[in-house]
Amino acid sequence: MLAWLVFALGLQWLSLLWLAVVASSCIALAIVLASNRTRALLRRTRWLLLSLLILYLFFTPGEYLPGMAGTLGLTHEGLRQGAEQICRLLALLASLALLHRQLGTTGLLVGLYWLLSPFVWREKTVVRLMLVLDTVERQRARPWREWLMPIVIGESELPASLTLTMPRFCAIDLALMLFVAGCLSLLMRFA
Repeated sequence: MLAWLVFALGLQWLSLLWLAVVASSCIALAIVLASNRTRALLRRTRWLLLSLLILYLFFTPGEYLPGMAGTLGLTHEGLRQGAEQICRLLALLASLALLHRQLGTTGLLVGLYWLLSPFVWREKTVVRLMLVLDTVERQRARPWREWLMPIVIGESELPASLTLTMPRFCAIDLALMLFVAGCLSLLMRFA
């Protein structure tokens, strides 16, 4: 999980060309290895992606594009920044699908619990996330109009208990953390 966080931070310093390469690679790998989860994530975020693209295209100041696109208010800067943000988001979603395939929901929660260890609110955060993930996984597909209606939760729908089993910390975990920290320090030095 720490390596994924470094990957997410590293995306901020990549140029548009490298972002496109990384996003394409992540999506291709995620579709091959975690097809269902990747498709679901991309389908659920399609409106967010479209909104981001429209906001960047039409509301970023800069030099207008030639022809009719410039007349509509599209700018070179908006096109470039919109493409960068879309590529970043696609790379993050695809890599998150791969991470979830590798660790599972429990592994993600354990990693988050461990990463949040310096903070006093970590238990509340992880428990809330566990409840949300449990609810989402048990939800059936509903039409969007049903989402607007109030929900009455019965006792049978609430989980009796949720347990998070913490694995032991071993030498390979320490080695991976040192490797990721080294990669992050190199990234910060050359950025």
